[in-house]
Amino acid sequence: MINYATEYCPICEKSTIGELREGGRFTHFFCHSCKSLKLVWSESKQIYPDEYFGNDEDKFGGITGYFRRFFHQGRAKQVDRLVQARNQNIYDVGCGDGTFLSAMKKHGFITAGLEPYDKANKQAEKKLGHPVDCVPYGSAPDQIFEAITAWQVIEHVEKPGELFDTVYQHLQPHGLFAFSTVNLSSFQAILFSRFWLHLDPPRHLWVAPRQEVEKLLQEHGFTIERRRWNFLEFGPIGYVDSMVNVMDAKRDRILKCLKGGFPGFSNKIFWITAAILTPFACTLSALEAMVGRPSTFEIYARKKAD
Repeated sequence: MINYATEYCPICEKSTIGELREGGRFTHFFCHSCKSLKLVWSESKQIYPDEYFGNDEDKFGGITGYFRRFFHQGRAKQVDRLVQARNQNIYDVGCGDGTFLSAMKKHGFITAGLEPYDKANKQAEKKLGHPVDCVPYGSAPDQIFEAITAWQVIEHVEKPGELFDTVYQHLQPHGLFAFSTVNLSSFQAILFSRFWLHLDPPRHLWVAPRQEVEKLLQEHGFTIERRRWNFLEFGPIGYVDSMVNVMDAKRDRILKCLKGGFPGFSNKIFWITAAILTPFACTLSALEAMVGRPSTFEIYARKKAD
């Protein structure tokens, strides 16, 4: 039996009648207008426990931390190339442990950022050597930036349109807004449905098809300059952990263990399983990116003139 409800959709920004789709410990509202999912219910002891942010220094350690720094360095090069100036101001919304902003400092940018969660905020401040905001633009409420970024953040925000509006207000004319998010129209999402890693309940409050996110962005005053499929960062782990989710009662086990290690017999068994699946997952991630259906995507956009 399918239940129907009227809910506010964060993507098409209107109340609409849609299905409530059960997912075990969580339920999503499916919007028939824009084909997005909105998390409407979840059983969770704590949405962002301390272990979510890794150790005292970084969100991820070891080889995973190395690759994470590598991918953020790639983003920093993209932003630097598009801004084409030195000593420019950049603001990172949801800067986490500060890894991306640290890379931007090496490119000569003056850095500022937002991280509302205490542990990650302290990680970022230690890494950057300066304070990080706990509220949006708290240290610079009237400042205008040359670039604003938000990597894997907007899906954590209840109303992304309001986030886009705030970014618009704090960007100079033709300033750069770069962000990444997950893609509900990816083959990965369609294949695994409620087992898909990047649903990430209860933290991801919504997930949407790429085209709908782009449409919302353009409606809020931005012109898309470039799209980037960084498929190796989140694609393989998405396939591996989603496959494990089908077999495992503990959701998203592999991603959690990449932050805190693989203690115990069952974790080690799943680690071996993940290692066997990884080459296959890399191939699938490359294939879905080749046809424009990656599990995550990056957008580089310009603020339109007022």
